[in-house]
Amino acid sequence: MIGAVLQPPLWIELSAVIAGALAGALFGQKRGLDVIGILALALVSGLGGGILRDVLLSRIPLALQDPWYLWVVAAAALLGAFFAQVVNRLRFGLLLVDAVSLALFSVIGAQGGLSAGLPIPAAILLGTITGVGGSVLRDVLVGEAPPRMLRRGPPYAPAAFLGAALYVGLVAGLDVRKVVAQLLAVVLILLVRGVAQWRGWESLEPRDLTPSVLRDKREDEARWDRRDHEGGDAS
Repeated sequence: MIGAVLQPPLWIELSAVIAGALAGALFGQKRGLDVIGILALALVSGLGGGILRDVLLSRIPLALQDPWYLWVVAAAALLGAFFAQVVNRLRFGLLLVDAVSLALFSVIGAQGGLSAGLPIPAAILLGTITGVGGSVLRDVLVGEAPPRMLRRGPPYAPAAFLGAALYVGLVAGLDVRKVVAQLLAVVLILLVRGVAQWRGWESLEPRDLTPSVLRDKREDEARWDRRDHEGGDAS
């Protein structure tokens, strides 16, 4: 039986929430939203993924049980609304904290799925949703369609998926200690995000293979027709 839900120290989870809330506040500030609009984006960016996870697991969201979550989101929203230039100077630090928050929430969501007895694919999906849920909700709220996290660019949702899959595979498949699996999954997500940003990698672009398949099929049919024709002439 897989152990209880992984719950990191409060300061780690609050750091991840702050990073998401600041990103949401800056997102709203650049689009000319008022203070209430900025606060709304900060809320969904910082708390959306965790709330989605808890709702899907049929439990009261942790963000509604501990007042610290709402206080830090409100502080991050005010900071992003009134001191946007100062926050933007910390871009590298925000990118790093954002990557760490993506990694932590993806692992927490995946472990929550395992602890709830979900099948392995569902646990991986829950980890991915927890990691990217806040960003997707933020984009939907301002009418970004499709959400930025689902467009081509440096892998974000794929990084969360890979980290959650690695964690679930190690814990549920290979019975690796949760702490070791957690560290490996976090490192994987950080590497994917960091290397992608550094090298300018983008997520895969879908390609319609139908013309290639039909062309190959026509070529095969023509080849067989020539062979049949040659065989008939020889006889």
